[in-house]
Amino acid sequence: MVLNNWKRYPLVLERTVLLFVLVFLTLTLPLHASQQEARKILSLVDYIGSDYRNAVREGKVVSEEEYREMLEFSSELIDLFKEFSGSQGKATGIESDLVELNEKIKQKASSSEVEFVADRIKGKIISTYNVETYPQGYPSFQRGKALYEEKCSSCHGMVGAGDGPLSSNLNPPPTDFTDKGVINQLSPFKVFNTLSFGIRGTAMPSFPELSEEEKWDIAFYVLSLGFEKKEGEEGKKVFEAANIPPHVASPRFLSGISNKALSDKLKMYTDDRVALEKVIAFLRKEAFESGELGEDPLVIASSILKESIDIYRSGKTQEAYKRSIDAYLEGFEKVEPKLALKDRKLTYEIETKLAELRNAMKSGEPVDRVESLYKEIQNDFNRASIILQNGKPVGKALSFINSFSIIVREGLEAVLIVAAVIAFLRKTGATGAIRYVHMGWAFALIMGLITWVVANTVISVSGVEREILEGVTSLIAAVVLFYVSYWLITKIEVKKWKDYIQGKVREALSKKSVFALAGVSFFAVYREVFETVLFYQALWLQTEVSKTSIIWGLVAGIALLLSLVVFIFKLGLRIPIKHFFSITSFMLYFLSFILVGKGIRELQEGGIIGITVVNFVPQIDILGVYPTLETLVPQGILILAFIGALLWLGVINQERRKKEIAVSVARIADDMKSMHEAFEHIKGHIIEWKRCQDINLEAEELDNQIQDVIRRVDELESKLEDFFDLILKNRESGEGEKPKANFGKVS
Repeated sequence: MVLNNWKRYPLVLERTVLLFVLVFLTLTLPLHASQQEARKILSLVDYIGSDYRNAVREGKVVSEEEYREMLEFSSELIDLFKEFSGSQGKATGIESDLVELNEKIKQKASSSEVEFVADRIKGKIISTYNVETYPQGYPSFQRGKALYEEKCSSCHGMVGAGDGPLSSNLNPPPTDFTDKGVINQLSPFKVFNTLSFGIRGTAMPSFPELSEEEKWDIAFYVLSLGFEKKEGEEGKKVFEAANIPPHVASPRFLSGISNKALSDKLKMYTDDRVALEKVIAFLRKEAFESGELGEDPLVIASSILKESIDIYRSGKTQEAYKRSIDAYLEGFEKVEPKLALKDRKLTYEIETKLAELRNAMKSGEPVDRVESLYKEIQNDFNRASIILQNGKPVGKALSFINSFSIIVREGLEAVLIVAAVIAFLRKTGATGAIRYVHMGWAFALIMGLITWVVANTVISVSGVEREILEGVTSLIAAVVLFYVSYWLITKIEVKKWKDYIQGKVREALSKKSVFALAGVSFFAVYREVFETVLFYQALWLQTEVSKTSIIWGLVAGIALLLSLVVFIFKLGLRIPIKHFFSITSFMLYFLSFILVGKGIRELQEGGIIGITVVNFVPQIDILGVYPTLETLVPQGILILAFIGALLWLGVINQERRKKEIAVSVARIADDMKSMHEAFEHIKGHIIEWKRCQDINLEAEELDNQIQDVIRRVDELESKLEDFFDLILKNRESGEGEKPKANFGKVS
């Protein structure tokens, strides 16, 4: 539709599509090569930090080979980082830290000094380049054990003692994971990196054939070696008795921390060294093997929130804010789809309060206010836990209703937009352009499913990133729809609409400018696909009876949406074209109003935009109305813009037309005066012409008389010739009688 105004806005929607592609790539497809390079650098730094103690002790080199390796790696790291970071490397401070690390090694500094600098570098790399140091799901003990035995046991041995069949031929020998001194320096993330990149100068290879999930399985399994099951069982009792926060038992927390660092963190709960060893045995082995890592996401979310409150009390607002985001990522996000199926209102309330808490921390509000929000969230968590634990398995009838409501709720807006666009093109006779609209929504379905698959298998798209992706897509769609609706309003009064539209569409299509037609339907559909798939995934897992009820609910919902499409088409063909454009314009505007509210809401849930609660405004989710200042202000601006457009048509435009008519009347009067003068001038010419005509008539009569005289003279001449001929004949014959002349009368 926007193509119809192509001469004025030739690249509006093409650029919008390009913007979306850039956003999509930024949020869902991070540059894999950059991530790999950052991880490689991180792996080398981690290796130096933990292995330096084997090269230098008390300022003396204990292994020349290890020391040369430390010097070589630390020097190589500087060049590697310069090449990776380019001109921005110095600004991060990482480059200077790498130089310091190299100098520390040259000076044969203590292992604690080198480890301190290495840890600082690791922290900066992780935060600067968003390196993920944890698995997206829960590692599998059984799968990790099987993969370890297949890939690692030939060198490291079945129990990890470094005594595999090939170990005797290797120099340096394989790592002994049962050695407490060795295993205490390792973290699952370090093992993960070793599996990804190998260790140069050793027999340790990389395993590119393994997926990231499989590498994490092996990494967590390796950290479980060296602990006995009995230790873990005893450690569980200590863990519970010491009131250690449940989030400590989550994969995200345990993946990036070594046993030594973990022991240091847990000292605040118990200073008994033996008890600490047992707790670590529980976390590394028993909890992992029994599947208790991160067992209850709500408990984990509650635990992390409590930790963030404690940090906030100490004045570290930024750190507290980050931990509050972790509460959503590690906890609530994992149960959000399930809870939404059973109590959507409570889900929204928790999301709102979590975002409000983050906003309060970010803006540095009083501790009392933050604690009050925390208590409200805790109460909501308790309600959610009861609903999730005591709720009955989803039966056939309920799964059908849920399935039906999901597709109708999530697909209604998209169907309305696509149907309106197609009906518009059919109404204007531009049926050849409809295929591009179909291409748009079909491509959106494909891209939405690909995004979901990629987010679950190839890369990690966190809940926050998903919210940001959906929010940005919603806002882009809202801008496009508002532009189209406003354009339609301004064109309602154009005469000969059909010929105008058809001509413009044909002109646009002749230039192969088809992105605009596809763009509207693409944005409308894509934003819904990802979330719809997540809801169906949760419903599928919760339905313990026949899954066919979910399929039938989906089919019924799609049938209803298709019926709505048919209704819009038939209604559009019966309505006069001017009224049809008015209705279409209002509908697209209204949908843009909804999308603006939902888009900003999703960005609020992602922590990008803050929340200022407006208590007197009700929440109307289906209309995109939420009781926050950040959503209401843009929607208010949209309302004012729409009212302005109506005023332009109803008042201002009418006044402008009156002025134009007055000017036109004055011009017509001037033209009539000029015409009158011209008429008088012509009248004079006509009189003169008539006079000339009278003269011409007299001349014609005289000419006729002259012609008559000439004719008579000719007759006389002919008779004279006859007379003279007769005289001559008489003379020749000798007749004396004179001929008698008869010439007649000459006028």
